[in-house]
Amino acid sequence: MLKFKLYFDKDAEEDWLKKMCLKGWALKKFFLGFYTFEKCDPGEYNYQIDLLDSWNGEKDDYAAFMEDTGVKVIAQWWRWVYLQKRASDGPFEMYTDVESKIAHYSRIKNFFKVVLVIEVMCFFIELMAAINIGSYVFGIFTVLLAGLSLVMFKMVWSCNWKIQQYNHERMM
Repeated sequence: MLKFKLYFDKDAEEDWLKKMCLKGWALKKFFLGFYTFEKCDPGEYNYQIDLLDSWNGEKDDYAAFMEDTGVKVIAQWWRWVYLQKRASDGPFEMYTDVESKIAHYSRIKNFFKVVLVIEVMCFFIELMAAINIGSYVFGIFTVLLAGLSLVMFKMVWSCNWKIQQYNHERMM
């Protein structure tokens, strides 16, 4: 089965993948919002999505390490990695302590901050073109870039909120 969905929130995406598996559909492939599923026993797998520190050659070492721990790398899209582990092997949580969760969400926040800056710069360039040329096409792209900028801002804010929650948990 092939499904198309756009997620910017990795937690929501993980929840959706778990629900799909509970319905008997295991993730087989992912590319640019297209998810390929295959039949499985309901609840057979657990999923996690991770963000690599960098994308320069780290993939092979990461995949070998994951396989040694019983985790299968299903797909990688740029720095995002989709991981699968059999539910019968026990719980699957990549980051178990507060410090590692804070570090994980800090990496995600920094990733989205870079994307946000690029989107905002593109928005202003497109806005200037729309004003100077007066074309509806530039206006449409300006609105699209504004929407993407807002989504990226929401992700930065969401990660920041999660980091604050974990910092609060750490203080208790």
